[in-house]
Amino acid sequence: MSDFAAEEPTPGSIDENIGIVTYIMLSRIYDVLCLIADGVGKGEELMEVVAQHREGKLLGPLPSLMNEEENE
Repeated sequence: MSDFAAEEPTPGSIDENIGIVTYIMLSRIYDVLCLIADGVGKGEELMEVVAQHREGKLLGPLPSLMNEEENE
């Protein structure tokens, strides 16, 4: 047998990438909160928050549910 399998790098554990894992999980929570807000009739207020993101008044990315093509 060759040592090829021993040469493959092992993927990092979740503990080594906790920052990116936290970012992804918080982004998904943000998306769910946006869906809930839209579902209970708070869509206009949600769009105000999205507009503040675009203007740089709020830190963080836009909700991932917001497509750039859809909004233009």
